Amino acid sequence: MNILYVESSRSWGGQEYRTCLEINWLNASEHRAWLICDPKSEVFPKAQELGSRVWAMRLRRRLDPIASLRIWLFCRRHQINLIKTYSSKDHWLCFPLFVLGMPLMRARCITESIGNRKRAFIFKYGCSKIVADARVIKKQLVEENGVSSDKIHVIGSGVDLSKFNPSRDRMKFRREMGFSENTPMIANIGMIRSDKGQKRFIKAAQIILQRRPDARFVVVGQGTGDRLREAELREAIYKSGLESKIIMLGYRWDTPDILVAADMVVIASLSTEASPIVLREAFASGCPVVATRIGDVPEIIKHGENGLIVEPDKVEALANAIVQFLSDRELARRCADNALRYAREHFCFNRMMQAKLDVDLALIQQDKASVVTESKGAISSSRAAAPSVEFVSSDR
Repeated sequence: MNILYVESSRSWGGQEYRTCLEINWLNASEHRAWLICDPKSEVFPKAQELGSRVWAMRLRRRLDPIASLRIWLFCRRHQINLIKTYSSKDHWLCFPLFVLGMPLMRARCITESIGNRKRAFIFKYGCSKIVADARVIKKQLVEENGVSSDKIHVIGSGVDLSKFNPSRDRMKFRREMGFSENTPMIANIGMIRSDKGQKRFIKAAQIILQRRPDARFVVVGQGTGDRLREAELREAIYKSGLESKIIMLGYRWDTPDILVAADMVVIASLSTEASPIVLREAFASGCPVVATRIGDVPEIIKHGENGLIVEPDKVEALANAIVQFLSDRELARRCADNALRYAREHFCFNRMMQAKLDVDLALIQQDKASVVTESKGAISSSRAAAPSVEFVSSDR
């Protein structure tokens, strides 16, 4: 099976990282997969670092006949069976290929409302199938936008359980940061965006430091676009005079070491995020999690059993939950143990990929059957009108 992923995002985050991991998994599993992304995006160099099979192509506008033609030519050259897209721009760029008969899979990873009928059109009629990260997305698409339930498959994110696990060296990252074994370390990991809630995390940290001056807060991730929000966050920490206790590290590849070093991970997201990958990574690392009630978090975290949940945008509640884990080590340990068991049962990357592969193969087989049926109909009609003419689809 030959699959093309098209990613027009200019920034690098969890979704783009997982896309590269999926491509690498497919190429290591007797399939062939490629990523097309913009050469000026942050995705392109990161994909190269990960060893993904990546092809640079200018993806500037959602309606770009030249870019669509180049994608079509790429598909013909590499005998692509299926295209996967993630955002409005790359979906519209590939829509002409769907009209021409190419199977097109749309991924949906956020809970932001689609809105008007024009935007819903591409989901209802402009793709073959939709893969949603969480049930809440499917519910939204069906109830708010009238998308057929049969068209949507819910497949949650998975992580590499051999990479994210509690057996890693807890002190490796702590030694780098100058933290002792007993230093309370609270981590926030993710792209720096307004919906990720890093500003609320910083405000909660300021409250906690008044009670626990020995605590240290680590913010891992980089801003999107011009990185204005990242600069604003750094400025806010500097003005608070707490830059030695609230530390911004930028983007890091060693998140497994950071997670196993942390006393807890805090997900402070406010909206849109459907299926936080860092939640799965933290669970698999045996790291306690405090998370806001967004996306599929309430489906995964049972409050007080395998993590703590607070309402979004409630800084005091977020601070109290963090202090609860810091002061009740037995609760933190029990939640971490239960989270680890949950991860091993539900978050295996290989199982996630097999589930996606099953959907992909079923769609491709359906497409091939449709081509055969159409070809037989065309042959029958052509024999009646002109016996020497036969329709053959060289693309499939």
